[in-house]
Amino acid sequence: MRLRRFPVIHTPLRWMRRTVWAGFKNFLLDIARLISPRNPRFGPPKGSFSIYDGLRSSPPACPGRIVLHEQGLLSASQDSLLVRCGLRQHAQQSRPVLWSHHAKARLVTSSLALLNKKKEVALESVYGKEYLKNDPACRYLRLPPAVQIKGNWTSLVSLWCPGNGAPLFSHWMLDALPRLSVLSEFPPDTGILVSSKLAGYQKQSLALLGLSERIRHTPEEHLLVENYYFASPTTMISCYNPYGVAYLRSAFLPKADAAYSGPKKFIIQRKGKTRGIRNEEEVNSFFRSLGWTILDTERLTFAQEIKLFSEAEAICGALGSGFTNCIWCRPGCKVITLVADSWLDGWVEWIACVCKLQYAWQVFPSDHFMMARIDLAEVQKLLRQAGL
Repeated sequence: MRLRRFPVIHTPLRWMRRTVWAGFKNFLLDIARLISPRNPRFGPPKGSFSIYDGLRSSPPACPGRIVLHEQGLLSASQDSLLVRCGLRQHAQQSRPVLWSHHAKARLVTSSLALLNKKKEVALESVYGKEYLKNDPACRYLRLPPAVQIKGNWTSLVSLWCPGNGAPLFSHWMLDALPRLSVLSEFPPDTGILVSSKLAGYQKQSLALLGLSERIRHTPEEHLLVENYYFASPTTMISCYNPYGVAYLRSAFLPKADAAYSGPKKFIIQRKGKTRGIRNEEEVNSFFRSLGWTILDTERLTFAQEIKLFSEAEAICGALGSGFTNCIWCRPGCKVITLVADSWLDGWVEWIACVCKLQYAWQVFPSDHFMMARIDLAEVQKLLRQAGL
């Protein structure tokens, strides 16, 4: 990140890392794939298979159900942040929503991807063919001896919610939790494999669903599970996911903290972080003068955050993961993101489309730490256009 201040150095080095070095590593892995033995512990997987295709075959290749074949695509104009950011978040479907049962299932690496007896990895467990080679389950050279787990289990672990760390907020909300939407179709004693380190709000979210006693923190990178009920991720990172949002709203909105009452207009604070606001005090003073509250949402419980956003009338701040909480907002809520030109991302826009929010954004110049310098004259224009 520090090299961003020297574009002449940073740009070619970034290109080298993302193309030349990445291509060289993939070339070596492909050779290892060819010469490695069938033993699942040594060498990367030989190929891939599709659970979705298996469930569609006659007879089905395994027990399970296709819940949804696709979620559709979101139409976005060329001046949309979804298009400008280049991440194709509005076009990352179709990704089917499904579950399947696998006896004596082998789960590998920090993503706990599903590996079959042919040493092939399940595409649905690595977010599809497009992201196959990015997953650690397709890149390992050696696995530790397998740990055997008895009973019925499902998993919230994946590339973006790895077993060996703590998932980030947006990934937990949009990649992990929606996989619980099919939990009622599994045996009632089905346990849940989760990351080895869960943040407080992540534990609270599971507690609100009454699942605290069913989780198993899972740092191991090689498991043999007696009965594994695979629940597919409903999206990749923060891509268009109306199914996931609908599940989260139905599961959690009734569990908002009724005793908490927050401000109706507030700024989401990102103090001391990259991708924040360089002239933060100036911006905060401006909003305080308009009667807004400056709020650090990380100090709230999960149930309080749900209540805060569900009652909000207007929300503003530097673009960051806290805006994922807009899934709790009522239709018509006004949401404004202040975007650093070095970090464009469109996931708040598709959430706004799904939840029928009034969304606006503005890109501002930023430094090598992705800290944006906000022009208050531009902010005033945004507020006037939003009727604020």
